[in-house]
Amino acid sequence: MNKDENKVFVITSGEYSDYRIERVFSTRQKALEYLDTKDDDFRLEEYYLDEPIERQTQVFCISFELDEKKVRKVSTQYGKCYKDLIQVCESWCSDDPSLDIYVESDSKKRALKVASERYGAVIAGERTMYPFLRVGVVRHYGGARPAYFDFNTGELVLADDQKLSVTLPDFIKVKRIDTTYRKEDESV
Repeated sequence: MNKDENKVFVITSGEYSDYRIERVFSTRQKALEYLDTKDDDFRLEEYYLDEPIERQTQVFCISFELDEKKVRKVSTQYGKCYKDLIQVCESWCSDDPSLDIYVESDSKKRALKVASERYGAVIAGERTMYPFLRVGVVRHYGGARPAYFDFNTGELVLADDQKLSVTLPDFIKVKRIDTTYRKEDESV
């Protein structure tokens, strides 16, 4: 088997925002022949076809329209973000708040499935498990904003430096974490 058999040969040019693919070839020889007709701004890049996908777990934030179970946005959280959090979030780009559900998964498809199941559980248990989900309870720049809740325990999740803007009943448990919703990278 030829070592170049599972590769494509790409002629590119430009840098940064001007970077572009000029041509793609199935053999190195054809790519080099084309490159010979161009100036020094063109270069050859090689890529393997169908390399295995390395799956790693990461935390996805799935934002639902609050009362519609319609996905607004899916994003990945960088660093070691705390998983299993939920929050009602007022959006700067929409009048409708979202229900943000944080899920650890190795794929977007699985994260969406888990978050969809959790959406139903959150809405069904909102009055008993998360009674302050839609209320601003964390002091924030002179006002208040909703806090994060732990999906599994129903605990209010606060960073060490956050203060409550309301008095909570005794049955609402508060869990304090080291930093604002993120664990620091321990691999330093």
